[in-house]
Amino acid sequence: MKRLVLILLTLMLLCFAAVQHNDPDAWLWTMVYVIYALVVISAVIRPLNTIWYLIVLMIPLVFAFLQWPEKWEGIGETMMTDNTERARESLGLIICALSSWLSIKLKSE
Repeated sequence: MKRLVLILLTLMLLCFAAVQHNDPDAWLWTMVYVIYALVVISAVIRPLNTIWYLIVLMIPLVFAFLQWPEKWEGIGETMMTDNTERARESLGLIICALSSWLSIKLKSE
């Protein structure tokens, strides 16, 4: 069951990477999601030392904090403001951090 959760999480992150094609900085977000998909699948294939998962957990949390919009305007259906874009990017980084946390909790030893 743990392996299935991690595989589904990997597929979700790869889907996130696939839908970045219309983003102005698509290359950056595609790379972020693919890297985190690799981190998660590594917990299934060849688990890393827990310290590495903690490092890759902290990096997106720091950037999500730095990226957080000055005024929360939601994530909206359309990209109306810079705050909306920043909110979406911050939430994407938080999902990456949560994926690292799940990798720690569920990794195969």
